[in-house]
Amino acid sequence: MLPLQSAVDVLSQNPELALLLGLILRGVRAWQTELSWYEYRTLHGLRRWVFQPIDDTVISTINEKGGRDDAEYLRTVDASVHKVARQLRDAGGSLHLISSVKRRPDTHGDPLSRAHVVWTLHDGQQVEAYLFGNDNGTTDVYVHEETSVGDPVGHLTDPQEDGDTRGIVTRALAE
Repeated sequence: MLPLQSAVDVLSQNPELALLLGLILRGVRAWQTELSWYEYRTLHGLRRWVFQPIDDTVISTINEKGGRDDAEYLRTVDASVHKVARQLRDAGGSLHLISSVKRRPDTHGDPLSRAHVVWTLHDGQQVEAYLFGNDNGTTDVYVHEETSVGDPVGHLTDPQEDGDTRGIVTRALAE
């Protein structure tokens, strides 16, 4: 696996590469906001399928999370992943492909995240909600805040805050 520090070193030592990568990621971020649920579900499904065999061989593509005791777990919603994703999009989030797939213990249902929704904030941060389908048709919602992918070095090195620290997802689910 490519050590994280090596990737950060390459980007730090080549600011033009970091700028180019940032511009590409911003372009992809803008493009992904226009995806239909069907397009997103297909692309995210491909990621889930492709990422598993390459995880930890080149770069970490799947991040391990805990169950409902994880600090990022927000709540369980009595609706399908599709309906929860639509509700979060209606509240200003956008479907998100520029992220690792999340994996949790399979005690409740799907062990791999089924959808990610992101809010890009004006202060350079992003709030990411990721959704897991449960065997009983409900959806578990997890949330964290981190430096936006538009800042590749910061995204890789800055600490992330677990949970819905700004209440964005909590308000979206209340609507």
